[in-house]
Amino acid sequence: MKALFSKGRRLIYGAVATALTAAVVVPNLLTSSVYAAQVTSRSIEISSSTAGATGVSYQVGFTPATTATTIQAIIVDFCSNDPIIGDSCTAPTGFSVGTPTVTGVTVTGQTGGTWTASSQNTGRTLELANGSSTGTPSGAVTFTLTTATNPNFATCGTPDTHPNCSFYGRILTFATTANATTWLGTANGSANTGFIDYGGVALSTSAVINITAKVMETLSFCVYNATCGDDPSFTIGHAVGSATVIDSSAVDTSNVKFDIATNAQSGAIIRLKGDTLKSGSNSLLAAGAAAQTIANGDTSHQFGVRVSTAGTNITATSPYNAAGYAFDTSTGGENVTTTYGDDFAHLSGPTNSSTSTITFAATAANTTPAGTYTGAEQLIATGTF
Repeated sequence: MKALFSKGRRLIYGAVATALTAAVVVPNLLTSSVYAAQVTSRSIEISSSTAGATGVSYQVGFTPATTATTIQAIIVDFCSNDPIIGDSCTAPTGFSVGTPTVTGVTVTGQTGGTWTASSQNTGRTLELANGSSTGTPSGAVTFTLTTATNPNFATCGTPDTHPNCSFYGRILTFATTANATTWLGTANGSANTGFIDYGGVALSTSAVINITAKVMETLSFCVYNATCGDDPSFTIGHAVGSATVIDSSAVDTSNVKFDIATNAQSGAIIRLKGDTLKSGSNSLLAAGAAAQTIANGDTSHQFGVRVSTAGTNITATSPYNAAGYAFDTSTGGENVTTTYGDDFAHLSGPTNSSTSTITFAATAANTTPAGTYTGAEQLIATGTF
């Protein structure tokens, strides 16, 4: 009876030993298919969210989780279905890494060699390889792809129904370039082994905000005496008794101002139109087409005008830009009496506000017929838009 008990006990022990062996083997099998750690602080910043945009920059950044293994290859695989490593990857419609140009590759903690970019999986996948890189990562990994083409609307729908389209970047790091090649050769990169670290990033195209703002052509022109809006009319002369007159004893002057503001890209032309001062059939002699010094008693040049102070961006036109006075009524060309008047001053470009002063001068000779001499002078501003 005792012997039978011992034999049974040995059988029970044997069963327990077999069960313990199985419990040890199962975890080892699971370990062989577990992913590495996820990279952190991962992001892909894009320079344009417009669907189908070309020459887009994709700035990739992440921090490796594993710091004991040299990174000699990096893959970013772009998929339209999900960011999960090991799932099959559907290329986003229209997306391409182009003939990849990658700048600013930095693997903090590693040095040596040159990172070479290549396009894999018919433009869906970016591979960076540097078999000579040494050291181990101790911080951020960053680089910028500058030749990407964004997915087009066919990925998510038509422009009229779904302009916003999500897609994904799967980031993987490898200890050797050979491991990256092997991974790429496994169902076009659907394997879940062979890499160091991994991580997924979601991206999206979006509708473009088209903004319209209209700016009208503007021209503000004011001719005045003291303040814009007042009457620029004046009586020129000096006091003789209770009257204001011109005579041979003096050259009398009076000032008028003009303000101009415009957004005309080529500025504006200001023209002078009118006639010399007249009383019936009598008239004061015009200073002419060349600047003259008007002297009291002078019988040849009795009425004229000039730009005495040119405002911002204003250039007076000859002969109205000199120290003397002019008033061109000559025949055979453009002058103050023609349809559009005489070229008087130019504004060089768009100007918020510019104030100029013009000065009229008049004198009379001893032989000038008596009378009230008047004239109506216009300044006409024309913007060149």
